[in-house]
Amino acid sequence: MKKQISIGKFSVLFALLLSVMIAAPALAADKVADDDITYWAKDALRHDARVDASEITVKTKKGIVTLTGSVDNLAAKKYADLEAKKINGVLGVMNEIGVTPVWRSDSDIRNAVRRRILNSAVIESQGITVTSDNGKVTLLGTVDTYSEEKEAELLASETRGVKEVENLITTKWKTKRSDQEIKNDAVAALERDAYLSGLPITVSVKDAVITLTGSLGGAYGKDRAGSDVHWISNVKDVRNKLRVEW
Repeated sequence: MKKQISIGKFSVLFALLLSVMIAAPALAADKVADDDITYWAKDALRHDARVDASEITVKTKKGIVTLTGSVDNLAAKKYADLEAKKINGVLGVMNEIGVTPVWRSDSDIRNAVRRRILNSAVIESQGITVTSDNGKVTLLGTVDTYSEEKEAELLASETRGVKEVENLITTKWKTKRSDQEIKNDAVAALERDAYLSGLPITVSVKDAVITLTGSLGGAYGKDRAGSDVHWISNVKDVRNKLRVEW
């Protein structure tokens, strides 16, 4: 009887050891080689009509992608950053792309941004002020929703001649909500997202400021989580403390 128990224990130990040996290569396979990340990032940029990939250089070291080169509009720089973060295995992106737009006077830039904001179907607030100094646009004023604030920033960044956008718009919500209500909505937003559902993300809220903690396997997921919860009504700010690691 004792011999049978000993054999049984040995069998269990052998099975556990075998499972670890099998699992080890699978875990290692989760890491994506830097050369592969660079290849797929370049390929993504080549297929994005919003970006001139011929003017952008991509390098990867230990999962960190560095983008250099030059584009002719600020929006293209942001789109390149987004495409790089979508690549599997990317832990972070250093976006060093320069913006060299065609020359345009500050008055033309200011008027163009104003027109785009006034014609926007998203922005209902009328209190946004636009200034431009050597291609740097500054947005000031108060809006009722975060979506209006971000839409104004996007419209400015897509305007020809703009090198940089400083968004100083503040959002003043018309209604008040408790921190618990905001937290419930934030948790639900992350669960609804097929990319993030079930991942180890912790949400806390204090004075309408959301803090995200935990760890994810890619830079895109971190940005996506922050974006998902920032659109929630009455959120003042999002502190995205998610770690990106393999």
